[in-house]
Amino acid sequence: MTDSWEPNLDRLREFQEAYRLPVTDIARQAPTQALHSLRESAQRAPATYRQYLEEAIDCYEANAYRGAVLMVWAATIEHLYSVIEGHRGGFKAMQAANKARFETAHNYRKISKKNDLLYVNDANFFLLCEDAGVFNKNARSILDDGLKTRNRCGHPTGYTVGREEAVIFIERLINNVISGAMIDW
Repeated sequence: MTDSWEPNLDRLREFQEAYRLPVTDIARQAPTQALHSLRESAQRAPATYRQYLEEAIDCYEANAYRGAVLMVWAATIEHLYSVIEGHRGGFKAMQAANKARFETAHNYRKISKKNDLLYVNDANFFLLCEDAGVFNKNARSILDDGLKTRNRCGHPTGYTVGREEAVIFIERLINNVISGAMIDW
């Protein structure tokens, strides 16, 4: 008497022989790829934010995922500041967007240099970047999502970030923002 699973096992063997697909452990693949992306980005990064990415690597390797999230976030914001600073008329465009959107706000501050950006909270900064054309609504959406994760990790909320969430966070920001893929300037 043959078991009913034997024909299936034979078909599986035939399939494996015919296609010889490599088997990978996806539980290790994504984190390894994220760390590889992080290392590559750190090597190519300008000195202004390279140290943040290097620290993110140290945190990630030590399973300090909250620290890795915070360091990648700091690198992302510094990258955006550098994009604005390096764009001809970047601060003028940001100020025009700032004036149009926030001039009547009680805490309005003029933007004329990089350090002025420090006084704009991240959510408002992303709105200004979108208004000025630094990036589009899709990039702002990615950054808004990232800000939520960053805030959960950067404040005493009791939130614990896991490896997979850290991987998604790191890859999303490196592949879309730090790489320049979604930057229009």
